[in-house]
Amino acid sequence: MIDQANGRHSGAESTTAVVVQADDALILHGTTASLAATGRVEVLPEERMAEADVVVVITAEVTKGTLQAMVRIRETTAGRAGIVLVADRVTEPQLRFAAGHGVVAFLMRSRTSGSRLLAAVLESHRGEPVPSARRLTVLREQLRNSRNGAVPGEQLPADLAAREIDVLRMLAEGMDVMQIAAELTYSERLIKSVIHSVVKRFGLRNRTHAVAHAIRIGIL
Repeated sequence: MIDQANGRHSGAESTTAVVVQADDALILHGTTASLAATGRVEVLPEERMAEADVVVVITAEVTKGTLQAMVRIRETTAGRAGIVLVADRVTEPQLRFAAGHGVVAFLMRSRTSGSRLLAAVLESHRGEPVPSARRLTVLREQLRNSRNGAVPGEQLPADLAAREIDVLRMLAEGMDVMQIAAELTYSERLIKSVIHSVVKRFGLRNRTHAVAHAIRIGIL
């Protein structure tokens, strides 16, 4: 059945409404056609972005314009639509900005197939919402999985986990163990264990020294 108001399928088999943005016209048309051909999503024109469930942003390199586009998407969709970012180059500050502005999935452009993009779109719409405090961790993991290496510009030590980085970041922001545990939905005991592990492994004096060390090596 078709909803005559907006042309979307209604009922249990409703499709996911998607808007595609790309900085290359050929990629834009190819991605739009590929997604539409699956029959599992409805690709909307950009002027109907307010109706979108997911917005796919494709770019070779994340730029200031890309970040501004994320802001516009959030404003247009009232924060309801998730953003799937597809790019080859992104820095740690850009990834952090993306996590705070609606990006729920990251794919490496040069390694993304049509089926993989479709899966990311469907998961972004129908999957469990990722709490904002965990979103950056998820995006970092997706980027590392795509590249089989560290986040560009960050060069994380191989033995420093994303969870440990999140705890150090929150310590740097002035949060105490109780607040960090609540924000990350972990136990206070686990947070203390994470801090102790970092301090001991890197031969540091205390949590303050751990934060200073993380800042010095460019992780925070």
